[in-house]
Amino acid sequence: MINLKVIGLVLIAELSLVRCEKNQEYYLKHIDSAEKKLKDCRNDLDLAFRQKDDKLIEKIRNHTECQAAKNAINEDRILQAKLEQERKAAEEKLALETEMTTIRNQIADKSWQKSINEYLKIEGCNVLFSAPSPKCKAWEIVYSEKVDEGKKELKQLPFEDIKAQMMSLCKFDRRQGSNCAVAQLVLEEKATEDLVNADIQTIDSKKSLYCAEDIYFLNACRNSWQNAWNKESDKQVKFFTDNDDEFIKTFNSCADKIADIEELNLEWREKNTLEHKITGTYPCYQAKKAYIERGLGYSVDFKKKIEK
Repeated sequence: MINLKVIGLVLIAELSLVRCEKNQEYYLKHIDSAEKKLKDCRNDLDLAFRQKDDKLIEKIRNHTECQAAKNAINEDRILQAKLEQERKAAEEKLALETEMTTIRNQIADKSWQKSINEYLKIEGCNVLFSAPSPKCKAWEIVYSEKVDEGKKELKQLPFEDIKAQMMSLCKFDRRQGSNCAVAQLVLEEKATEDLVNADIQTIDSKKSLYCAEDIYFLNACRNSWQNAWNKESDKQVKFFTDNDDEFIKTFNSCADKIADIEELNLEWREKNTLEHKITGTYPCYQAKKAYIERGLGYSVDFKKKIEK
């Protein structure tokens, strides 16, 4: 006689085995089955909604295989997107390397200056809202390399020689990214390096070099020299603000210099020029600022000495 209880247990075990096989891992390997299963689940859910069967709705929503199929499809989409991204990256890398080889062969015998000139001839690489082509990307990399090469070469020279090179390079082309722009950048960086540890007196004395008339409006003056001077000037102003004796001594010395000019009975323009050379430079400029910082007034003409 057949034992119905045993048969029932066997059937339950078989059903459990089938159910275990159709988990997320199974569906991930059988995406077609996952899509079919998810479609069936959605159809069942739609029917349950139409019948307004809340228990059935909840049961379908929490159904293990429905969830497994849905999760497998989502995971597969992420995986496929990643694979596509990797494929595109490999394709772009190959295209970039091909263009790089072509460009390097093209400029193999050219100096960094001539290589930069070739870069400036490229058209269609600075279009707004447009992804750069492999050729444009390759040229940007090569251009950056040539700029570094040029900067390294120029930085070995003293400031005056860099300036001479810059003047030559800027004669015919001053576009952004040109050899002229590279030389101007090196001139600025060289000035910054030269002045990094200089005191206020040294910086003041170097103004005629770093802010000469022909480069006055360049960053070597406007940034490098000016920033170095401002930094050291602020230190000196604080020193005069915090030290009474040094402040009074310096302020009165400046007053004596102004008095000496007054005694010369010069015309206003000449007198004003000489006075500005005193009040606009170290140490009188800093003494004037310290006078204001100490709250002694806002108009400083050094006409009157400070008494202890």
